Amino acid sequence: MQSISGNRDTFETLVATAGLLAAAGQWERAAVQAQLAARFAWTDHTGYFGHQGLEDVLGKLRYSIAHPLPAAPGKAARRRVVHVATQLYGTGGHTQSIAHWIRQDPDSRHQVVVTRQGSTECPAKIAACLSDPRDLLLLDRRHGGLIKRAAELRRIIALADVVIVHAHPHDVVPSLALGVPGTAPAVYVNHADHVFWQGTSAAALVLCLRESGRDLAVHRRGMDANRCVVANRPLELAPAGAADDSQKSAARTGWGVQDTDFVVVSAAAGSKYDPVGPDSLIDLFRSFLLRRPNARLLVAGPSPTGAWAAAAAATGGRIRAVGRLANISTLLSIADAYVDSFPFASLTSMLEAGAHGLPLVTFRGHPAECAVLGSDTPGLEDLLLAPSTPAGFASALAGLADSDSTRTARGAATRTAILDGHSPSAWRETAERVYAQAALARTAPVATVQTPWGEGPLDRLVGLVQQETGFAGLDAAWADIMPLLGTPQRIKQWAAWRTSPHVGLAQLVPDRSRAWMSDTRRRLIQPS
Repeated sequence: MQSISGNRDTFETLVATAGLLAAAGQWERAAVQAQLAARFAWTDHTGYFGHQGLEDVLGKLRYSIAHPLPAAPGKAARRRVVHVATQLYGTGGHTQSIAHWIRQDPDSRHQVVVTRQGSTECPAKIAACLSDPRDLLLLDRRHGGLIKRAAELRRIIALADVVIVHAHPHDVVPSLALGVPGTAPAVYVNHADHVFWQGTSAAALVLCLRESGRDLAVHRRGMDANRCVVANRPLELAPAGAADDSQKSAARTGWGVQDTDFVVVSAAAGSKYDPVGPDSLIDLFRSFLLRRPNARLLVAGPSPTGAWAAAAAATGGRIRAVGRLANISTLLSIADAYVDSFPFASLTSMLEAGAHGLPLVTFRGHPAECAVLGSDTPGLEDLLLAPSTPAGFASALAGLADSDSTRTARGAATRTAILDGHSPSAWRETAERVYAQAALARTAPVATVQTPWGEGPLDRLVGLVQQETGFAGLDAAWADIMPLLGTPQRIKQWAAWRTSPHVGLAQLVPDRSRAWMSDTRRRLIQPS
């Protein structure tokens, strides 16, 4: 793995090449090169969270795209909201967020535009939210590359009142289509607030989901603080009602847990628990167990192998990973408390646990400037137990273990705060505020500003976390964008990278052909 400064040099070379291609009028190749640079910066931390030079290139490309003819006069009966995503999944935070946003804003007409769905099937839950099936549009099913997709997106949004961008950090199509006079204002959802993303020069407004994300956007991403708004994400939380003692006892028996045990649960992707420094959740909890023989930690997400298997053996099964669960409600129903994943937080999972009436603990053992790697959310700061030292972590859990009344009171207050903050009426108020602020922000031009480079504690931790994902490396970035290249360039790059584990024969197939083959395969295997 390269150092942060090494990644910076690679990234800036990629950006410079995109700039040269744009200056030569090779718009499509420049767009693909810009996406390559952003893809690399997303997964291999470069010390940047935004980059003025890349935004300048995107600005040149943005103005190379023809503007659609002015829309016919007249006002639509309902507000038109266009959501833009890179890819939609059966599970996943931003896909769920789009579905919830649409359902909880029935007064607007919504369209969903996907720039690169690829071979993944579009989840039925998105189409089910829309009033007309034609309001779901897949741009990679049409002819043309990134520039044509951006031109088509600009045509689609010609009648929109606002555009909500939920795209992947490296997806340049929304950035090319938006941000010019006459287009609808763009609200970029800051769902990837801990990594690099491009598009700040196209964003009329940035919807930050927590204060730590807003702070980083202002201080490291070059965003104007007046263009950043903090609000809860749209969620649909349907927690189970409180189980009575007999139900809880029966459920605990199924998990091999005694009624007298103090049960702590956690849930997140396995990689979010992989240690990147001196502390890990396993070590933190093992220290607590030494003084609490009746305590247990059950973790949904990680497979019970490796460090988790060793922890289970060393603690007689009192620390146990249970793998991925289709529904974690059964696990939450037996818990006395919930602890957030560490070293990388999982806010949505924590909110779901809190909605079940569990007291919440999130360990903030990172340096203060690394707050974005932890959990914070509007309305919960006074209710989260947020120790910053191993001793404080043990003390927070001990306080909950020793007092049923403390657990019950804090859990009930947490549940009320989460459900009130994420109710449909609360979200409708948030959406109206976002729409109004976007309309005001559209009148002021977005200027690119100098974006600071750094290699401090936050940068080092982000880099270490990224190394655990399996998607890092320049070869992985090339593998992602190869299908977007023209045939000569695609073959050339495939030959250069063919020994990479990320590159296979699939990278030789153009983007649209891959999508067409996948759609055809699905039609053939569907029952008549």
